[in-house]
Amino acid sequence: MSFFKPIAPMTMQDVLEWTIAHNKDDYVNPVKKCEERYDHRALSDIPADLDDFHKRFPLKGYKPGLGRTEEAYKAWRRKVQAAIKGASGQLAEEQERRARQDAWADLIDALEPLTGMPEEAMYPHQVLIPIRKLADLARQHGKEPSHVSQEWLTTLRSQVSANEWASLQNALCRLNHFRYLSSVQSLLPAEPFTEPKVLRDNVLPGVPDHISEEIKEWVETSTRGEYDPVEERYEQGTSEADIAQKTAALRKFVSTLSECIPISTDQQLRDLLTPDNATLVVRKWTINTDGHGKITARTAHDYLKAIRVVMARNGLSPDKLKEHLKTNRFLREGKEQGKKMSTRARTFCETLLGSQKRTLTFLSLHVQLRNTTENLLAEYTACCRNLPQREMEKVRALGSVAAICALETRGAPLRIDNALSLRFRGNDITFHLPTAMTDHATITLSPEHTKNDNEVWAPIERGNLNGLEVIEWYMEKIRPLYPHADASDFLFPGIEASRHLPYETFLGWFKRETRDAGLPMTPHNFRHGLASLLIEANPGRWDLLERLLDDTVGTARRNYGWVNKRTQRSEVQKYVLDLTRLKA
Repeated sequence: MSFFKPIAPMTMQDVLEWTIAHNKDDYVNPVKKCEERYDHRALSDIPADLDDFHKRFPLKGYKPGLGRTEEAYKAWRRKVQAAIKGASGQLAEEQERRARQDAWADLIDALEPLTGMPEEAMYPHQVLIPIRKLADLARQHGKEPSHVSQEWLTTLRSQVSANEWASLQNALCRLNHFRYLSSVQSLLPAEPFTEPKVLRDNVLPGVPDHISEEIKEWVETSTRGEYDPVEERYEQGTSEADIAQKTAALRKFVSTLSECIPISTDQQLRDLLTPDNATLVVRKWTINTDGHGKITARTAHDYLKAIRVVMARNGLSPDKLKEHLKTNRFLREGKEQGKKMSTRARTFCETLLGSQKRTLTFLSLHVQLRNTTENLLAEYTACCRNLPQREMEKVRALGSVAAICALETRGAPLRIDNALSLRFRGNDITFHLPTAMTDHATITLSPEHTKNDNEVWAPIERGNLNGLEVIEWYMEKIRPLYPHADASDFLFPGIEASRHLPYETFLGWFKRETRDAGLPMTPHNFRHGLASLLIEANPGRWDLLERLLDDTVGTARRNYGWVNKRTQRSEVQKYVLDLTRLKA
């Protein structure tokens, strides 16, 4: 039974009163902190909605300002979550479900004798955690163990977080493993649980396989560049990031369209990219401001621009899309948002500008991550001569992120696809290692390599906050851990010898390691962070920003003018203060 049974929706003030009434002293201060973390709103104005809380404060959503450390953030999150569950009655309902004597209870009873402390049992007690979570979800839907399937879980995919989904999949894997026990096997379906569909398919439903293949072909046609009859090949194709964006745009268009009209198996991509369908998709994007699958106005505008290009280069008129881009309010808002720094990027920059400690962390991440990697290597090699696969992947991730941080802060804040595709040998060298004549490394990118068609030349000096030293350390100790490293010309080799490290793989590493280092960020934050710090220290010096970013002064002013204005405001206030001095 819940503590409150209000007619109006429960608020965080109700939750606070419940914690006090039930002597939940550990929860009181965390709940009170919600006022500050919900943009200084009163507790009585904050809905006690657990789903909204999870969206606003995801498990991996730590950022400075939400706690001194990520561990402190997670502890606060756990306590508020428990308080909401307790006040709303969800906790009591969970306890009632766990106490049921049903097939799930029989299953857990069969497994519990096998678990305990590592030195006393076959399996640690943690193996039951995901199975208990699966049991709770199944009980909510009236499903016994024998009725659980991957197909059923897929229908709930949009209702659970990524972490919850991973836990449920973990539970299925463990139940498959325990089938060797007759007491367990008799309670499960006759056939082992299958693997889930690829996450991408789950995130964007409604894109048939034959349409996915067509999208690849259309994007390739629109991004491969011009055909050179002399060399008999296409030259000056677009970047991997551009290919990925155009692919994502078309997939999102088709996925949204599938929510509006049925897509038959005999329809082709050309049949779907019609003026009427474009109207349906734009209308859906415009009205879906808070539901599953929503996209921002900025993303919607960028996606339609990308689709317009793909259509035109595949012989299909994009006139209707041009009309939408010109007249639709939602898309025009997106265009205006695209002219300035995104809210998320600006928040990151304000985090740096407001804290000297975070600024120093930002500028020395490469050293911090190198030291962490060295400590891990020492720990691993002390235990065994050869690194196990899992430990090797961790060391590769840390060391590679450290090297990228050194490149970005001590060399040039490159776009990440440019950084990952740097070559240090071969016919097209873009990263020149030190030689007997030049005791520094150099980044050289010609205009065709960059997004804005500007040349990049940047040295990385020795002794410059250990930038070059970290890169040389990476070359000596980390890069050889990649398979086919000797055969690859890329500074950051991929699993395949002919490819560099994939962006998606590196992005996951980067987010994880910077979050663990206390400054969660994306690789592109290097450009924004460095530019903001530079213009704050040198107000009005747009020429410096032009060289740092290898971009135009106009772009620099548009994105970082707010930093310059803030700095000038501080200078103005100093002059105003001087006005108060009385003349002798």
